[in-house]
Amino acid sequence: MEGVEVIELKKSYGRRKALAGISLRAEPGKVTVILGPNGAGKTTLIRSLMTLIFPDSGQVRILGQDPFRHKEVFNRVGYVQELPNLPPFMSGRELLEFSARIKGVPREEVDHVLELVDMRENANRKIAKYSKGMTQRIALAEALLGEPDVLVMDEPNVGTDPVLNLRLRQELEKRKREGTSILISTHELEEVKRLGDEVYFLFNGKLFFKGTVEELVLRFLGVRVVVETCDRESLLGVLKRLDYVMEVKESGNRFLIRLSSDKREEFLRELVLNEVRVRGFFLDQSLEEAYEAAVREAVRA
Repeated sequence: MEGVEVIELKKSYGRRKALAGISLRAEPGKVTVILGPNGAGKTTLIRSLMTLIFPDSGQVRILGQDPFRHKEVFNRVGYVQELPNLPPFMSGRELLEFSARIKGVPREEVDHVLELVDMRENANRKIAKYSKGMTQRIALAEALLGEPDVLVMDEPNVGTDPVLNLRLRQELEKRKREGTSILISTHELEEVKRLGDEVYFLFNGKLFFKGTVEELVLRFLGVRVVVETCDRESLLGVLKRLDYVMEVKESGNRFLIRLSSDKREEFLRELVLNEVRVRGFFLDQSLEEAYEAAVREAVRA
C-alpha cells in the first residue's frame, strides 16, 4: 500500500505523552479523518508526518518512502497547516508561482487553483494585507496545486465560508475519485459525515476508536432509526409488538426509534408487511452526539 502510513509513532514533551504509539493508514482513493478534542495529539501526528517534528520512535511512510530521508517525496504532497504562516512580503500569486516552480507545475495551473478558491481578484495583493479567510484560501490553493498524490490537511475549514466549503468538498470528492490519498484533521463534523471514509479518534495521544462514520455512531450512540410517516397509529401498533424497540421519540411526522441491536432490515420488513406508509427510513447519524459520547467514554476509560 502506498498513500500514508504511520506505525507505532511516539512523541513526548517531558512527562506528557503527546503520541503514545499511534498507527494509522490513509489509503489512495479515500478520505481518512483524524478526530479528537484539543490536546488529543492530532496536530502533533500531522506535524510528525510532515517532518516538522521529530518523533521519539516509530515509522512514517509517504508513498512508500521515509520522508525524513527522502524529502523529494513532498513534491507529491499538498499540505495545509493549522493557522497557515505564509510569507507576508509575497503576494498570493507570487507564492503560488514559487510553489509551482518547485513542484514542476505549469504556471497556468496557478490561475486554476486561484479560481477554485475564488482569489483571482486578490491574488496580487500582499499576504500581509489578507484577512484570515483569504490567507486560508491561498493555503488551500497551494496544497491543491499540481494534483498531488497525497493531501494532508490540518483544520482546512478554519476561516472559510459555506461557499468555499462546498467548493472544497467537491474538489476533494473529485481528487478521491482520481485516487488521491486524503488525510484530514478537523472539528467540522458535517464535513466528516459527508466526506469521511475512515475515522481515527484520538484521545490523550492514544487511538481510542477506528472505523467508519456509521460504525462510530453505532458504537457510541447505539442503533437509532428515523422513520418518517403520516401513518402514526399503524406505526405505534407495530412498535408495541417489537421487543427490540427500546425508546421512541416523536416530533410531528418524524419518529426517532432506538433499537437494542442492529435489526434495521427486520424492522423495515415489519413496517412493510404491516402496510405502514413510510416516507423516510434511515439511520440517525448524529455525529455531534456520537462525538460527545465518545469523549465521555474516553474520559472514563
